[in-house]
Amino acid sequence: MAEIEVRMENIVLGLLAHVDRGKTSLSEALLYESGRISEKGRVDHGDSVLDKDSLERKKGITIYAKSVYFTKENKRFFLLDTPGHQEFSSEMERCLAVIDYGILLIEGNDGIQKRELHLFERAREKGIPLFLVVNKMDLFQGDREALLREIQEAFSCEGIIDFSPYAFSDLAAFLQEEDFSQGVDSKENVALEKKEAIGQKAVPSEGCQDFLENLALLSEEGTAEYLENGRVPLGFLRENLQKRKLFPLFFTSALKQEGITQLLSWIFALCQMPTYSEELRGILYKISKSPEGRRIGRAKLLGGSLSLRQEWRPSEKALELHLEGVEEEAVESVEPGMLFTMPISENAGLGYFPEDDHREKEKEGYFPTLLSIEGEEILQYRKDLEELQKEFPEWGISISLAEKEVTAQLSGNLQKELLTDLFAKRLGKKLHFSKPKLRYGESPRREAYGRGAVLEPGHRISLLLRLIPMEGEIHREQQKAGEEEKQENSKKRSIFSIEKMGELPEGWVSRLETEWAEEHFPGPLLSGPYENYALEISNLSFSRGSAYYVDFQEAVYQAFRMAQATAGVRLLMPYFSYEISASQEKLGKILQEIERQKGKQEELLSEGESYQLLGKIPGTSLSELQSFVQGEGESFSFSFSSYQEMEEEQALAVLEERFGIPSEELPLTTAGKLYYGEEFVSEAALGQDGWEENTSGGKSGASSLKLNGSASLQLKNKGEQSEKKKKGEEGISLEEELNAIFERTFGPLKNRGQEAIRTEQKLFLSKEKEARLEEARAQYAKKGKKNKRKKFLVDGYNFLFAKEEWKALAQTDLMAGREQILPLLSEYAAYHDVDLYLIFDAYRVKSNPGKTLQLDPRMQVIFTKEGESADFALSKMANDFSQSGYPVVVVSSDQAVQIQGFSGKGAIVYSSKEFAFQVEEMKKRISDSL
Repeated sequence: MAEIEVRMENIVLGLLAHVDRGKTSLSEALLYESGRISEKGRVDHGDSVLDKDSLERKKGITIYAKSVYFTKENKRFFLLDTPGHQEFSSEMERCLAVIDYGILLIEGNDGIQKRELHLFERAREKGIPLFLVVNKMDLFQGDREALLREIQEAFSCEGIIDFSPYAFSDLAAFLQEEDFSQGVDSKENVALEKKEAIGQKAVPSEGCQDFLENLALLSEEGTAEYLENGRVPLGFLRENLQKRKLFPLFFTSALKQEGITQLLSWIFALCQMPTYSEELRGILYKISKSPEGRRIGRAKLLGGSLSLRQEWRPSEKALELHLEGVEEEAVESVEPGMLFTMPISENAGLGYFPEDDHREKEKEGYFPTLLSIEGEEILQYRKDLEELQKEFPEWGISISLAEKEVTAQLSGNLQKELLTDLFAKRLGKKLHFSKPKLRYGESPRREAYGRGAVLEPGHRISLLLRLIPMEGEIHREQQKAGEEEKQENSKKRSIFSIEKMGELPEGWVSRLETEWAEEHFPGPLLSGPYENYALEISNLSFSRGSAYYVDFQEAVYQAFRMAQATAGVRLLMPYFSYEISASQEKLGKILQEIERQKGKQEELLSEGESYQLLGKIPGTSLSELQSFVQGEGESFSFSFSSYQEMEEEQALAVLEERFGIPSEELPLTTAGKLYYGEEFVSEAALGQDGWEENTSGGKSGASSLKLNGSASLQLKNKGEQSEKKKKGEEGISLEEELNAIFERTFGPLKNRGQEAIRTEQKLFLSKEKEARLEEARAQYAKKGKKNKRKKFLVDGYNFLFAKEEWKALAQTDLMAGREQILPLLSEYAAYHDVDLYLIFDAYRVKSNPGKTLQLDPRMQVIFTKEGESADFALSKMANDFSQSGYPVVVVSSDQAVQIQGFSGKGAIVYSSKEFAFQVEEMKKRISDSL
């Protein structure tokens, strides 16, 4: 008889718990029980399998998520240990995406606290089935039955059943189904064994019978099956576990190995491998660095299979594959459900692969803390800082080249200690932290008006916008509206009020509101969140067929920026809700500190021997209160509550601190004009209609006029224009009006766009130069050969940042930066008689089909489509041209992508800086020849 091959099931088992619940001890106990290790380690001895980092062993807590696997018969379990401390909850959250089953640890003496409730709820939201383990029962002196009832009530769940008295083998005869034979016994033998077991022991022991009845009562079907056959189908239990109707509970002492046999037997019996697709898919949930400095990605395969040297994302191959374990284990391939590690390039980031369609938007922080290194410029370690950005996105590390500073959004002392430890290990440098710099909100001081328009052939729309200040309470009420009332409230309290809304094409308004909510416009003064306002749109003029949604959107943006720059600013203080868990002996000191920091204590809840404090505190005092509470060894968490308007005196003190300007001198400065508001711009002053078609081909308004927070607008001769309209005289066009405003404010207009590009080219390629270039080409041409013209593929943004002066302009005005390099590359292509393709990333632009511009006969500018990076486009084009027999040159500074994407394709690779040097040399040769 042929041996039946048993498929190995891969199952990820996640450990979830608050700090000091015994997660590491439980992982050691499970590994020991499974036979994976022969001797258990201990946290306090510093020899546990999972907590290997020196800081983890010093603190006695888990900081990094790590995995180790063990096998039992046909199942391979990946035990994933997640951080329990709240400061590292982002690391735990990322792990939830890869967990199949969870073990939620509870300590017997502490019972259910807020952190356990939070973890239980997060598992529910993610659909993760849970085993509940009440650990450290060797220290528990109370009543188990009372503790069980307390847990059931705390989680409001009747499906929490105590499994700890029985191992699975004790009840197998009453649970096994016909297909539960591990693929070895025949169905007939299994059925016969069941009948014999039921016949021999039709009624289990009293305790066992109560247990089976509790299981059967999970549903009517289970009850009927038990009453008829005296058994509960194992598939029934697995189904209820998956649906989170059953939560097996175990009382254990991991340190003494008590209850672990029962726990592991039920985990093996009840856990099943999920169903996966055959298409390659996975998720990169953590990035770290090896001792050798290599970037290591930790991932889970969600479909297909991945082998060595196979491409796992566009233009990147899996050069090594390892399974984490007691010792790291190299493998040839990984299968669905497995956790594994592999070296990754600088361009790989957290998220799904091959394509990431689940990338979350970065959260805004409220407390940027300045990072520095004593006696050194921290930006010289920019590459290392960018690496930390990718490894720990929750830290919000921001690198500003313009301001030459680095900030981070750190939520507590442990995160600061970890960042300091990483800097010391990797760079041998001591990191210093400044006092956090609070992000204040901004709102309009008064009503203001703005005009917006797009006028060019085939695109015609104009409108008037009124910016209206609103009370903060109204705005917060809208934010707090419940899920059921959201649609109704959004209609009643929409930020937009639009005259003649019915004339707009269907979907324009809802789309604008959605995009507006996601935009998070900064305030004009301190670039904080712009809050508490409404917008009223009137005087809407457009023709169907000659205006599109993007034109409507651009006109609204123009008008908003104009109104925002003249409305003045009121500063808003961010307030935060805090939650503090404190012992009775520390309670008095903490309440005194809250009062000293001008906080508002709202609730005081008793939880056994500890207390929970709930209240609100202004952002200026939050960091000090957090440091004080954590310094006392107590738990502190906070969340943003609302913005509240600041007193004028307090706001002026903030501006004096930020700008170094005494309050009495503030009105004379640019910041003062933005704060108090420029000359009031009324609806009448902006006029009504009088729009004329712009035949120049360029967009009017903010297409050429880009207003920002530093702009101050003054509209003059408004009365004269109004008088002209009253008398019936011809009014000036919108383009003339806005251009006049711009010139009075900023100086002569500089046209951007296609006409500017052509004008710049003419400056470089004048008739005289063109004639000399033709002579130069003749000298350098290879006579008698008709070789295919060389193809230059240039990563646009990479090349744009190759020189400091180009980069500085691009950071101020990206379009101007692009226009600066276009004539240079066009001249290079003409001089060397090559075809040059300048490729820009546009893969994050939603619904972007991509675009190709033929700048001249030898140069194309390509904007990639949505989901296609410049690296991918370069690799594909290099491959296509090489196969067609063309010599190819690739210009990119992404080293890892170069090696993987173009090796074997016959392409020459230059870094962006090398190519920029060649371009400069070309300019010098031309200048010398002239």
